[in-house]
Amino acid sequence: MFLNHFFNCTFCKAENKIKIEEDDRGTLQMKKGDELPYTCLSCHKKDKIHLNKIFAKSNKIILYLSVLVSIISLIITLKFGLIAYLSFSFPLLVYAYLNSLENNFNSYRIKTK
Repeated sequence: MFLNHFFNCTFCKAENKIKIEEDDRGTLQMKKGDELPYTCLSCHKKDKIHLNKIFAKSNKIILYLSVLVSIISLIITLKFGLIAYLSFSFPLLVYAYLNSLENNFNSYRIKTK
């Protein structure tokens, strides 16, 4: 939900999106194994991709929604002074959280045999 997972096709090098529910490669390996089958969206070839070749990017829609919520809360609480300006910290907190999730997924590697 908070992260989008991608990999590059071994045949045509096109970037493909893959749906993964797990938060890190360790739990993904326990549930699915070392490799995931895929069909490339560009060249339509079937193959398996190793989990270390999957990378995560944060979902920008979540960040944009947090900015929108911040702006709306600023407008609503503008008459309260300091509370209104604290609403600017919400998108920064969401960005830091998304960035930490992305870094945790991308930094953990599975040992290859």
